[in-house]
Amino acid sequence: MYYSSEKRASGLEKFWLFIRMILAVVAIVAVFYFGIKYLQNYEGNQIVLTLIAIVWGVGSVALFYFLANWIVERFSRKWCSRIQPYIFVGPAVLILLWALLIPTVRTFILSLKDAMGQDWIGMDAFKSAMGTGNLENVYQTITGSIYLILIAVVIVLLVSLFVKLLSSKTEIKNEGMTKKTGWWLLIGGIIVLYIAIEPVIRALGDAMAGANVTQIPLLENYKYAFTDPAMLIVFRNNLMWLILGTSFCVIFGLIIAVLADRTGAAEKYYKIIIFLPMAISFVGAGVIWKFIYNYRGQGNETGLLNAIIVSLGGTPKAWLQVPFWNNIFLIIIMIWLQTGYCMVILSSAIKGISSELLEAARIDGANEFQIFFKIIIPVISGTIISVTTTVLIFSLKTFDVVNTMTGGNYGTNVIANEFYVQRFVQYNTGRASAIAIVLLVLVIPVMVMNLRQFNERKAF
Repeated sequence: MYYSSEKRASGLEKFWLFIRMILAVVAIVAVFYFGIKYLQNYEGNQIVLTLIAIVWGVGSVALFYFLANWIVERFSRKWCSRIQPYIFVGPAVLILLWALLIPTVRTFILSLKDAMGQDWIGMDAFKSAMGTGNLENVYQTITGSIYLILIAVVIVLLVSLFVKLLSSKTEIKNEGMTKKTGWWLLIGGIIVLYIAIEPVIRALGDAMAGANVTQIPLLENYKYAFTDPAMLIVFRNNLMWLILGTSFCVIFGLIIAVLADRTGAAEKYYKIIIFLPMAISFVGAGVIWKFIYNYRGQGNETGLLNAIIVSLGGTPKAWLQVPFWNNIFLIIIMIWLQTGYCMVILSSAIKGISSELLEAARIDGANEFQIFFKIIIPVISGTIISVTTTVLIFSLKTFDVVNTMTGGNYGTNVIANEFYVQRFVQYNTGRASAIAIVLLVLVIPVMVMNLRQFNERKAF
């Protein structure tokens, strides 16, 4: 029922409608508030508490949607259609923000603090450096307020020019300036800006040095994350996981999907065998492969790989302690686990290719290699990109295998495991939070790429 221009309620009816809407809002708030209070103060049997919580949770959510929808439907049809979607989607968005955004903000704040997560890094020394005595050279370098205004104007003009260059194709909004000229102007403006502010930057640096500021204010944890030799090894290892792990997972998955598609009735059995590792957790896979790589060094080898080498007359090795190559051996585990996932997704995409298209290509004289590279791959390119970005995210978040197999020792550490070590072994909250933010920043572009690809395929 909508109160539109065709059906106008009397003043008294509007008043009572308003009162009922207020009562509905009060009922929603009261059910949630007193329900939470009751559950917090309940001291009885835990099973009864669980049942009460389930009944209250389901009932209160149902009551919220029923009453909120009733309130919205009292508005005009125009406003009802505008507000109603938010009644159903809004709570889910709020829950996502509460579960994702708030922890992210808190983690970022902790990344700017010390190991205990209490004091801001380097701020005391920075405040002393910003005293009047230390900044005399800076004040002398700045020639006055007009200088600051001109600097601000130049920065605004350069930013606006940069935005225009990114948005324009050949000319900048019909102003007669080509894109090439605009880029040269931007570069020249940046050089002039640097010449103007370089003395100020140098004077600030001298002030910092004079005040013995050894820590970059608020950014010391990020300095560690990007400059510490151990962290550089971590980034190198993650890059190896990204390139080698992702590439071989997708390539093997694609090859197996194409070959299995030609095996007829036996296809499902081959796919089951390849897909079985996906049913094993990463920790379980680590335990299994630890038996394969195990090294005793006493002639009685229990590791499968060393046992084979000894039986062939070779010398056993501690595979997980060999620098650089131990990362390859760990990446093999990821390939073993994720190839089945890639195979299943790519196989379904291949089966969606029109058989008439493939048959027409064969009639025209195309061989199987030409069909594979010039028909199959271009047709399923969207699926290949989606699978690749998904495996990339798995690679960036790699933790279980490394932690189970080596604990990050012998040069095998990765970002996620370093976060675990800093937070739960060394109890350095600041560094751990900075590493978590770095991992988030690395994952976001891949996720955005994946979502865009899904959007182009109208998956959302």
